[in-house]
Amino acid sequence: MSANTPASGVSILLVLVGFVLLGCTAAPVGQSQFVEGTDFGSYRSFAFVQDNLLVVSSPTPVNPALQSILVEEVQAYLTKRGFTYAPQPADADFTIGFGVGGLPSARTTTFGDNYNQVRIVGQGVDAETVTQESTQAGLLIDFYDPAGNKKWTGWATDEITMSDQMRLRTTVRDIIAIILKNFPPGS
Repeated sequence: MSANTPASGVSILLVLVGFVLLGCTAAPVGQSQFVEGTDFGSYRSFAFVQDNLLVVSSPTPVNPALQSILVEEVQAYLTKRGFTYAPQPADADFTIGFGVGGLPSARTTTFGDNYNQVRIVGQGVDAETVTQESTQAGLLIDFYDPAGNKKWTGWATDEITMSDQMRLRTTVRDIIAIILKNFPPGS
């Protein structure tokens, strides 16, 4: 699917789970869908939805700090792009909600005797097995009009490693920039 195509009526969870199950590329690519005919040029101020701000579809626990980091980083990104934050949704041209999901995965690699390995005197080492755990994760960002109708959805998926989790804010900031570069459509 190419970026900035008209939105279908697909629900947030089905889209998220579908993209998580499809797997990820080496570098995440932001995708988006929107409702054709929406005047995104009139969108100047934003707020965050009050109920169900973060919808989670994942068998693994989500870091409790994720929601506040998402809010802070999206607010910073959109403010830098000229949008104004409105503390109350009633005062905003559009509201924002999030969806996240992930599937844990493990990659196991066995190295044979043909690579440079450290040997302990008196012990033969024919092979070494290394397992790296990660999560195939997806982030959705939804924009709603004042009536609560979804007008734009952007998403990206990526393999999130322990290193990425340790630097959560930077990881989230990078993914948000990838997703929101497609907003507004045609920009």
